[in-house]
Amino acid sequence: MDMTKIKIFLLTSLALLLSACTLETDNDAGDLEGMWHLVRIENLVTGASSSVKDLSSQKVFWSFQARLLELDDKSGGESSYLYRFQIDNGQLTLKDPYLYDRENGDRPLSVYDSHLETYGIKSLTPILKIESVRKGKLILSDSNVRLCFDKF
Repeated sequence: MDMTKIKIFLLTSLALLLSACTLETDNDAGDLEGMWHLVRIENLVTGASSSVKDLSSQKVFWSFQARLLELDDKSGGESSYLYRFQIDNGQLTLKDPYLYDRENGDRPLSVYDSHLETYGIKSLTPILKIESVRKGKLILSDSNVRLCFDKF
């Protein structure tokens, strides 16, 4: 085998290997990609004192990028959080939660933090149904809440 054939074989093999890989930066967010303003939290639990919370004048955002979700109160009033997420069969699964703190290092959460309620999160690792994503509107829900967003 001459050197040209070896080079062609190696380059072809390398190209095939690289094309089969997925990168951490691959975009899995699909239609959820970008920043969403949380405008309303509807409490679905019977007998709850406040059934609808209007957040349209507040600066509470969910931002999806690649496989990472950031929950952020842009007014600075609440802690920010990071989640890894997975979308499968119309469900959004949030996992691996972290308290977002770049100055002191992000800290993994192992127990529910009540500040997550600001973002409509009622459990540490919720599974939310994607009810609707269209015309700049997003609706997510579980058995406790329905979250309504506007695309920012």
